[in-house]
Amino acid sequence: MKKSTLLLSVLALIIFNGCGGGIKGLLIYDTDPTLKTIKQVRALPMMSSVGFEWEKIEDRRVHGINIYRGSPNDRFGGDQGFKRIGSVGNRYATHFVDTHTKPNTKYLYTFTTFSLGKESKHGAILRVKTRPPFAGVCFVQAYKVAPGVVKLLWKPHPSQRVNAYIIERSVNGGAWKYVSQVEGQLMAEYIDTFVRNGNSYAYRIIAKSYDDIRAKASQPTHISL
Repeated sequence: MKKSTLLLSVLALIIFNGCGGGIKGLLIYDTDPTLKTIKQVRALPMMSSVGFEWEKIEDRRVHGINIYRGSPNDRFGGDQGFKRIGSVGNRYATHFVDTHTKPNTKYLYTFTTFSLGKESKHGAILRVKTRPPFAGVCFVQAYKVAPGVVKLLWKPHPSQRVNAYIIERSVNGGAWKYVSQVEGQLMAEYIDTFVRNGNSYAYRIIAKSYDDIRAKASQPTHISL
């Protein structure tokens, strides 16, 4: 009986505390108009993340900050359309990073402060656009080096953020399909042995960064066997 009670207690703690603070997304706040709002937030958009900074909160009642995000494509009515994407559980904190954004995309953000199950009114809406993806590989060429063998060569991408290249192929004008991925910024070749005489092939290279951002595809190179 004691073991069963202990197990139930542990399960209850897991359910209510969550793993990594996920329970914060389930909290529902009442509005307390007397809580101070964050009047000014500075944003630093990157390709796949947006950093935020604000002044230290002096109101001692405040326990932390809630961050909400929306899309300018949505039709909002008041605060509708915004979803809470994070919480900072310390009023002395002045920074937050949204790491779940896409390149070259517009977002809306608004912030509140919270205390004991209540939060302030939403602050001003901040409009942010993330940076576009980096340029693609600027040169790629296909060569027939033996019967049933095509060798691809390309110019390594100049960005040190790149750590891999994705090779895609089209056969006889068909859809682009994934062929392989090669690792390393300076890797500049791929050998395709799955080709047959009588077919025409097109290849393109997509550079990929450490944080899984993909550049635009290179111009295709064509070869007929």
